[in-house]
Amino acid sequence: MNQGFKFLTLWVITLVLVSLVDALWHLVIFGRAYREDFKVLAILKNNRIVFRTFYGFLAQLVLVSCLILLVIFRDPEKVKFSVLVGAMAGLLAITVYGLTNYALIKDWSPRLMVLEVVWGPLLGAWGGLVVSLAYRWLFR
Repeated sequence: MNQGFKFLTLWVITLVLVSLVDALWHLVIFGRAYREDFKVLAILKNNRIVFRTFYGFLAQLVLVSCLILLVIFRDPEKVKFSVLVGAMAGLLAITVYGLTNYALIKDWSPRLMVLEVVWGPLLGAWGGLVVSLAYRWLFR
């Protein structure tokens, strides 16, 4: 397997596994909280929240791509360090998003802010772990 294909495989594995866990958090574990609190903010059609799929996918693409680069540019062989780098990336991307929205958006709920503050480092740590383990599997 050539290097380019290995990196593409790493990216796909990370995108799929991070997106699945992110969807599980937002739709299943805390789905009710997100639906209730976002409803006052969201675009609605027939009283249902409209999800702009392209932009949601683009957000995941940017998050995963940056996470992979941050882990790879450090040392993907060190799993604990990769998890820490991932947690910090999640803190910067998702936690800051939740805090900023709470600071600026009138109807952004405290519950959404707390969920995003907690979720950022957790999702990032998971992503860092996935990148590290997939990298070790692919490049050994």
